[in-house]
Amino acid sequence: MPNKVNKNELIKVSPNSKIMKQYKASLNNLNDIQWQASIGLMLGDASLQTQNKGKTYRLKFEWSNKILVYIQHVHKLFDEWVISEPHKKERISPKNNLVINWGFQTISHEAFNKLASLFINNGVKSISNNLIIDHLTGIGLAYWFMDDGGKLDYNLKSKNKSIVLNTQSFTSEEVEMMCDQLNIKFNLECETRYNKSKKIIVIKNYDVFMDLAGPHIIDSMRYKLPHN
Repeated sequence: MPNKVNKNELIKVSPNSKIMKQYKASLNNLNDIQWQASIGLMLGDASLQTQNKGKTYRLKFEWSNKILVYIQHVHKLFDEWVISEPHKKERISPKNNLVINWGFQTISHEAFNKLASLFINNGVKSISNNLIIDHLTGIGLAYWFMDDGGKLDYNLKSKNKSIVLNTQSFTSEEVEMMCDQLNIKFNLECETRYNKSKKIIVIKNYDVFMDLAGPHIIDSMRYKLPHN
């Protein structure tokens, strides 16, 4: 049996090198937590990329500097699938402000093909039928919220506990479908609303949301919750 490859040996190694192939062969599937989280992350800002016409895929992440602790958390969650540390990206905005993001990606692997079958249609990010019903869990909902969620009312004196999921990157039909399925599966009392001509999902049953997702929302991201 060959010696187990140390991940540190793979930094700056060619993807087609013998040692990289050996390391990839030692990996099988995402563990249960990684899989559940990946559903929520893909409903948020994560993306899937293929470099070999769909034979394998990799997960790609990029977030703002202000949630660096969350970035580090997700990086650690996918530890065995990620070779390099998050890298810093700087750009100047149209308003001449410095914007700092951090990004990283997993290795390309067949383990992400199942995820691609749920989220990629003709090379475009989309939602498969029954995605919420069949695959979203409380853990996935938590990562969806941490990634692309927030509170509906930012007035400090507001008693409104509604949660928003920013789904502007999906079609109106997909958002309506997800909203319906969230109600069917979790009884979250969801509805869709328009935000800058794009549909978002509003969750009105805060108590049920917290029972499902609350235990999995990390401390640094709880500022997004109403009254936190």
